Amino acid sequence: MAISINGVNAGVIRQNNEFITLALKIKEPRNKESLFFLSPLGLRDLLIALESRLSDKHQPGEGERVQYEKECEKVSKKMLENIPLIQEDELKNADINRRINSLMLVDDKGENLAFSLTLHDGKTDELLVNELQIQVLAHAIIHAINNAGMRDLALRITSLLDFLPLYDVDCQQNDNLEFDSYTQPEWKHNLFNHYLAIIYRYKDEKGNAQFCGSVVKTRAPSGSKEAEAITRRLLDFSPRLKKLVGVPCQVFVRTLTDDKAQKLNQDQCLRALHHLRVQSAQKTQNA
Repeated sequence: MAISINGVNAGVIRQNNEFITLALKIKEPRNKESLFFLSPLGLRDLLIALESRLSDKHQPGEGERVQYEKECEKVSKKMLENIPLIQEDELKNADINRRINSLMLVDDKGENLAFSLTLHDGKTDELLVNELQIQVLAHAIIHAINNAGMRDLALRITSLLDFLPLYDVDCQQNDNLEFDSYTQPEWKHNLFNHYLAIIYRYKDEKGNAQFCGSVVKTRAPSGSKEAEAITRRLLDFSPRLKKLVGVPCQVFVRTLTDDKAQKLNQDQCLRALHHLRVQSAQKTQNA
């Protein structure tokens, strides 16, 4: 039986100012309650799906958007009347079997998002989130993290919701690419439609031009303000690109495909990144 939401509450469990888990308590119909515990990765997976639907809902015309906001207000009011209490004992003696080991979006075709939750004890629950409940659910999670004095964690998680990292690259002088890859599940790929190749040109301590790059999936095409913002936030996410934080760079971005049904493999992504690097080097030489 799928879990439906009437109300929601969240609280943070931490140890020595370190985030351990987020307790998510759901009030279901007939006053039944369910308690789950999410890691930062589980939180990010949940929020990335919620953010995707919110992004879709903000695309329609003004009339549809206003109607959606009105309906959200009605649902939000009902949810705020049904906030379940989280007992101190539930946090102090957290049941490890209620920890979500993996979370997967299994259906987003209708007005409900259906999530499969695999628990620590091997059991699986299904959670339904109506699109009108997303704002309240996301706000409860972020408010709990901020309330625990972990605003940096909230900012870090929310800065990673509008793109999917696939490859990070250092371009070598011999045209070889030294790279890290990030394996992403199919359901996350399906939330995004644009593959972007990104090249950063910077100078090393000797004044020689060097190149780093990345391939991501987004909902934003190259040339957009959203894509430009992602190229900056990538530097904080990627271990390979962190060295560029605060370093003057020229950034080159190219959309590889905007067809959600088209999947690019590793070879296609890295070849596209190499070609962009070659072209960006030629542009700067001719400038």
